[in-house]
Amino acid sequence: MRTATPLTEPLKLIIQPDSPETRYILSNLGFCSVPQVSQLLYQVTLQHQLSEVFTQISQSLSDFSQTQSRYCITRSSLDSQALLLDFLDAQPLSTITVSVKHAWFLRVLAQQRLFFNYQPIFDLRHGHVIAYECLARACSDQNDACFTGQQLIDGAVSLSLTSEFDELALATCLQAIANTGSSDTFYVNLLPNAIASNPHFLEQTLQQVKDLGLHPQQIMFELTEVESLLHHHTLPKLIDEIQQLGFGIAVDDLYGNVAIDHYFMEFRPDVIKLDRLMVSGCGRHPLKQILVKNLVRSAHELGVPVLAEGLEDSLDIQFCRDEGVDYGQGFGLARPKAVLQLASLNWKEVLSAM
Repeated sequence: MRTATPLTEPLKLIIQPDSPETRYILSNLGFCSVPQVSQLLYQVTLQHQLSEVFTQISQSLSDFSQTQSRYCITRSSLDSQALLLDFLDAQPLSTITVSVKHAWFLRVLAQQRLFFNYQPIFDLRHGHVIAYECLARACSDQNDACFTGQQLIDGAVSLSLTSEFDELALATCLQAIANTGSSDTFYVNLLPNAIASNPHFLEQTLQQVKDLGLHPQQIMFELTEVESLLHHHTLPKLIDEIQQLGFGIAVDDLYGNVAIDHYFMEFRPDVIKLDRLMVSGCGRHPLKQILVKNLVRSAHELGVPVLAEGLEDSLDIQFCRDEGVDYGQGFGLARPKAVLQLASLNWKEVLSAM
């Protein structure tokens, strides 16, 4: 039976490091060995300092070390049996450091601080804008930091809040599109799980689109995490229903590791996107050139246009144009901005400026 520990006892963070290296790093952060149990480290701290301490730990230790090391917080004396009893309830260090590390994401979600930048998508033959991709961003509650789309996704995944993030991002994105007053097409990123896990997705999305005065034909849902498309038996039917309502579907090709015919065994996308890892360097690397040529040929035989993202280098841009890639986006063409960019490309200037 455990005895109550007086509240006058100082608060202690106890950690069992997973390796000598972790022990060394924690020692440099001010942790000391527990006198009676040398395998454990401790640091006396105040309640309001815990968040800062865990933040330091999350920034100093690898994800693996945070998962393998264990911690507890106690007021028990360092030389008492109660401390060891308290440590029986120790949890992986990562259970707290992940939450602390991504505490900013919880504030973004709660305060709905998302906004969107728009990156033009160009017709690579004629050089005019044919659509915009909506790229999620967020600012901190003090407006002293800006978070990228990848940081937002990482935060959502780490805290198991992808569904909540998807719902907020989609609603905010559609509102932002309506605020532009544009009748152009907009690519909106969407996780397949957001469709599969929400039975009311179609109904809710269609109603919001109508309420905002938009048209389904303006929205091209870009499905990310494409490998999961092949593991959801309900997705093909749902995607077909989405397309029947007038929405478009674009998918990434997963760097060429998933054959294009896999998509068409289940559903028919409206656009195939060549991922930036395949596009980058395609103007120089023979293997990437073969992959791009094969994907473009296969897609065109099926009547589906191809979009290359991540176009930054002039040789990559020229190669994609020469091989018949239909659309392109990337810093070499135009950077994302908070406002819509309407100007057509001057190919001579684009290719000579790189």
